[in-house]
Amino acid sequence: MVRERVNPPVEALYERKWKIFAVMMIGWAMSLIDTSIVNIAVPQLQQDLETDVETVTWVINAYNIVFAVLLVAMGKLADQFGRRLFFILGMFVFTVGSGLCAAAWDIDSLIAFRALQGVGAGMLAPLGFAMTALVFPPQERGKALATIAVVALVSTALGPIIGGAILEITDDWQWIFLINIPFGLLGMALARRVWLETYDLSVQGNRVDWLGMGLLAGAVFSVTFALAEANKRGWDDALILFLLQGAVLLAIAFFLSQRHGKKPMITPALMGNKQFVGANTAMLLFGAGALGALFLLSLVFQNLWGLDQWEAALALTPVPVMGMVVWPVVRRGADKRAPRDLAVPALVVMAVGLMWFSFVPSTLEGWIDYLIVLPGLLLIGAGTGLVFPTINVGAMGAVTGSELGVASGILNTARQLGAALGIALLIATLALASSVTVGYAREDIKNLNDSYNLPPQRAAELSGLSFADFLGRSEARFERRVGFDQHAAREMAGAARDAYGWGFRIAGLLVLLAVPFARTMRHHPSAARSASRAPAVPPAPVPEAATEEERHVSQAAPVGVGAVTGPANGGSRAELEIRIAQLESSLTALRSDVGEATDDVGWVEPPPRSRRPASATDGRVVQLEHAEQQDGEPPADPAPTPAPPRWQSHELVRRDAVARARERKRRRRWPFGR
Repeated sequence: MVRERVNPPVEALYERKWKIFAVMMIGWAMSLIDTSIVNIAVPQLQQDLETDVETVTWVINAYNIVFAVLLVAMGKLADQFGRRLFFILGMFVFTVGSGLCAAAWDIDSLIAFRALQGVGAGMLAPLGFAMTALVFPPQERGKALATIAVVALVSTALGPIIGGAILEITDDWQWIFLINIPFGLLGMALARRVWLETYDLSVQGNRVDWLGMGLLAGAVFSVTFALAEANKRGWDDALILFLLQGAVLLAIAFFLSQRHGKKPMITPALMGNKQFVGANTAMLLFGAGALGALFLLSLVFQNLWGLDQWEAALALTPVPVMGMVVWPVVRRGADKRAPRDLAVPALVVMAVGLMWFSFVPSTLEGWIDYLIVLPGLLLIGAGTGLVFPTINVGAMGAVTGSELGVASGILNTARQLGAALGIALLIATLALASSVTVGYAREDIKNLNDSYNLPPQRAAELSGLSFADFLGRSEARFERRVGFDQHAAREMAGAARDAYGWGFRIAGLLVLLAVPFARTMRHHPSAARSASRAPAVPPAPVPEAATEEERHVSQAAPVGVGAVTGPANGGSRAELEIRIAQLESSLTALRSDVGEATDDVGWVEPPPRSRRPASATDGRVVQLEHAEQQDGEPPADPAPTPAPPRWQSHELVRRDAVARARERKRRRRWPFGR
């Protein structure tokens, strides 16, 4: 027996909004913290599991690749088969995967269990933005989306800090995964208690776009795998070229399947939504620059400055702290200002911060060196804290209820692909720049060796060991002796600093490339929703014979009138009620502009024997036509007219405005009647 899908009243969702939001944040924060919490434990994993760095990095890559592959598909399936069901399933898979990771006996089993953990995260992450946009009323939606975006930002940035604290206290990497288990059990219990099941009722039956999901998963897997392995294998490697070409072909096939398929996963309206497309492109470029730069920051503090895991985590603290400090600015303006008003200046601030940090001192001699880079860290944190939530508000505020899940998946996928692209591109930049800067440093070291008279081969070997330390290419840090070793290390540190600097400059360029796309985010959530739906019901054309005043009144009709459509357009009942209230307010304003007096019920008393079109107020249609007086009999009541659907009220508003303009003009021409 097929279970009937029924959504709860929106009032019930609004009453529980903060409870549902809090439960959602448990799974949301867990899935994002685990994208970076393992980064700080790579050296210990390498030592305990007796493997090399290249293999250990797949503990991170396996999670991130599976996570990115499943985001869009899981968001669509959650819309179709139940969002609460997928949240509980995702929490269960993630919790089981965390326990298995802690019990892993070798590096291969740990990689496999991390992939399983990524499956659970891929089910959880798309629900964050979707449920936030669903359970909050439109007038509070922007603030809620800004809040969850800041939670995502802080969770990602706190991952290395939490991981460093756990390793400092326990000195055991298993606790990085065991800490997820109690939170997973708590999230599942609370979800069953407070979360109401919701569906996308516009999807008929159990139709699933398996072809589109497969093509998109193949494209995302190919590009993320290629980016993860490109710097290790080389960009001219046959496998890397094959995967990149395959990703392009699969992406084209996915686009064609969505354009011409019978049951596409991504609707044509979503593909044609300029603000949503622009926001996702901005997220891709911003993610590449910002998240790639955060990866480089940890390398600078650990490899170039020689800080340990905990010290490096503390050095990064100003970034998430500054993000939380500027968050109220986004929250206050989320429902009032266009997202681009904050996003564009913040992107510039972020780029300035990256440029500032590109001149980082080559060595850490004391606290003054950290103070030199602190303004750059604060600017990076402020830019990230403003841009990330603003782009999320601009993207998710431009979609309707039936598209929330897949839109959330697309936005998360853009962020993950941006991170993979940024890390791969910046590491490639670091490798290319270091091959140039080390050449200049070796010339200086040759001149330095004239004072020490070491064999040239020995001098090159010692300087090479120092350079490998600064770039993180050595398993153990080289112990330098007083004399030539220290002087050569200082020269190589300067060469490594210059290479890192070019990486931060490229990151700043990627951030600035997001500015044109961020400028497409012209509408805050309420305005964007009206603008995206307006073409659904085009306004009726004004007759060619209409006078100039009639055209003016017709054009003065509410722009968002077309937004009031039937349920097939995906709008919820609450949104329709809000739009109808806006129409009624616009109708009152139009009457005030025309300058005609209204009676207590809001209807104009027309002149005798005049006929006027019908007008809509409070969902009722009243005939404005006086009954004829017959032989002393009282006028008969007008015959009741059946009320049309409320979504047709926009046409009635326009006709009423045009009729009033005609009557006003007639009165000016014939002030005493004909």
